[in-house]
Amino acid sequence: MKTKTTALLLAVAILFATFAVTVPSAEASALSKKEAFLTVAGPMCTNDMRDNHILASFTLAQAIWESGWGTSTLATVANNLFGIRAASNWDGMVYNSDDKNVYDSWTALVDTKGSDYVNANKTKFWRAYPSWQESINDHSALFNGASRYANLRANYDYKSCCVLVVEDGYCSDAGYAEKLISTIEYNNLEQYNYDFGSVDNGPAADSIGMKPAVLYMDKGASFELALTVAPEGAGYVLSSDNTSVVTVSGGKVSAVSDGSATLTMSSGSLKVSCAVTVKSGYGGIVADGVYVSCTSREATVIIPAEATSIAAGAFDGCNVQTVVVGQSVKSVDSDAFKGIASGFSLCSYGNVAVSSFAAQNAIDCINVSVGWYFDTNSVIAGISAYTTVNLVSMYYGIEGVSATVKGADGKTLAGTAYVGTGCVIDVNGKSYSACIKGDLDGNGMLSSSDLVKLKQCLAGNEDYSSSSAYFKAADYNADQRITTADYLRTASDLRS
Repeated sequence: MKTKTTALLLAVAILFATFAVTVPSAEASALSKKEAFLTVAGPMCTNDMRDNHILASFTLAQAIWESGWGTSTLATVANNLFGIRAASNWDGMVYNSDDKNVYDSWTALVDTKGSDYVNANKTKFWRAYPSWQESINDHSALFNGASRYANLRANYDYKSCCVLVVEDGYCSDAGYAEKLISTIEYNNLEQYNYDFGSVDNGPAADSIGMKPAVLYMDKGASFELALTVAPEGAGYVLSSDNTSVVTVSGGKVSAVSDGSATLTMSSGSLKVSCAVTVKSGYGGIVADGVYVSCTSREATVIIPAEATSIAAGAFDGCNVQTVVVGQSVKSVDSDAFKGIASGFSLCSYGNVAVSSFAAQNAIDCINVSVGWYFDTNSVIAGISAYTTVNLVSMYYGIEGVSATVKGADGKTLAGTAYVGTGCVIDVNGKSYSACIKGDLDGNGMLSSSDLVKLKQCLAGNEDYSSSSAYFKAADYNADQRITTADYLRTASDLRS
């Protein structure tokens, strides 16, 4: 295996040659070599700082001392600026200072020279790189990978880095820190530090965080974001891209009007965001799926479909009588209803988690078992008698679906009006006929008038289309016929 020559070495040689021609004196030649080294290695250290967050001026100063301004044998033959040795755990190229050759890998070295030779010459093997950039990157990987050098990561104070690297055990030279500091200051190496940017309230951060990532709010509500920034004291900018919908100040978000907005926290090149949706009458605040605060002034609160859990203290100070919970909620904090007015009750649409929570905490719970289903493309069946419009609205509302009810005469129904057979339920713009078993007069209740209608059917005086809501209401046992058995079932329910 012969020594590998890289394009970088050729470039360095050209730089050195150029300066040597233009500045002939020995002193000027020495200076030119320094300038040539900085011209090539300086930007490489800048790139490394950007990617690996090890201070460029500190890295460059070490490279200068370890490689003699890039003129050492390791630097020129193996592109190794820091004298990092190679061992069996190194998967890159290996320079053998004994035979002056570069091997493609540790395995290639062992295969060529033999294990006995390798074991006897362990101190003569060095890491070799395709270019100085890889050497610089590997040097930073050493600091980022070893726990003892943790204090050098994202440490942008060159004096601190120079002192700490000695304390961390990098070398035993007591004067090493001062040598590095003097090199940085004399050669103005700070000019090679990567500019992460700055903000008005401090230097740019190494890491930032903002929670939640998704926020739903009632109009007029406010919410405090959880912001994190490192290192402590670093600056950041927090802004809203639609201040007509949402404003933000000092981490406090205020919902101004219905609509959507994106909050952005930035510091230098770092950026995180939060998507905010504001809805009038939303009834609360949901942050990353957690119902964190009730804002409703109504007696009945419907937990929004976006909520998968209810946080502690969500109802603190609220005078709410009924909390309606749909299927989306999977968990309820033990202190979710701490501070709520006494005497409230839960309304659960078959939600096992909520029912179990209510039972364990001795809370009155109304379990509504909804058996509604789309019997055909135009009929909603399974609706029980005495179902109110409010119940329909709540049932669909907690699932985030808009629903309205109209009577057979086309007039919109509301409140405690009963939903009867033949009523039209509009769900997200699609219309369906309601079917209530036994309710043939369309008033949503079971009464003697329904039995009269059934007698007329049995006598052949009333003919319903087999696909109509009225036929399905009369066909109590769903056998596709209207018989005496249906009459007896209706009469039985009426008596009960």
